[in-house]
Amino acid sequence: MKLGKVIVAASLVFGLANAEGFVNYKGLTHSLKEAAKKDGTIASTEDVKKALASADWAVVDVRTMDEWQAANIPGSQRVGRESPEKALESIVLDDNDKFIKPNIVVVCNTASRAAIEAQAFRQMGFKEVKIYGIETWMKECNPVNNWYSNVEADKKSKAKFGSVLPAYCAK
Repeated sequence: MKLGKVIVAASLVFGLANAEGFVNYKGLTHSLKEAAKKDGTIASTEDVKKALASADWAVVDVRTMDEWQAANIPGSQRVGRESPEKALESIVLDDNDKFIKPNIVVVCNTASRAAIEAQAFRQMGFKEVKIYGIETWMKECNPVNNWYSNVEADKKSKAKFGSVLPAYCAK
């Protein structure tokens, strides 16, 4: 019993001694976004629009399903946070595992999670990786899809579903 307590105490001391290098989420994402500003890898809205129209770019969203359903950029694809690296395979590779979309714009709400995921995507071999926050897209009054965009309207209701402008944007 005493040996067990000694092991637990030693583990605790060892853990505390090595915890000094820990960087919290806010600190990590702040430094990654600052580096992206310096590198020029924060996408502009124009960059995103060009990427959506380009055959060699993918625009992927790493937000949760709830966030995606609330608002997403028309033409972007959700890869989520669970295993975005695996989800990307069907979007950017052909049947022979060759890149067909070697460049990628990674989207999340404020580009914080996108900055983290961008690190992994760079290591996967993408030529260009940019980050973007959907908040910028919406602030500039670009249309978004939402959960209702994918629902077919009942002919009797005459409801119109599809891309919509954020509520604060003038029509």
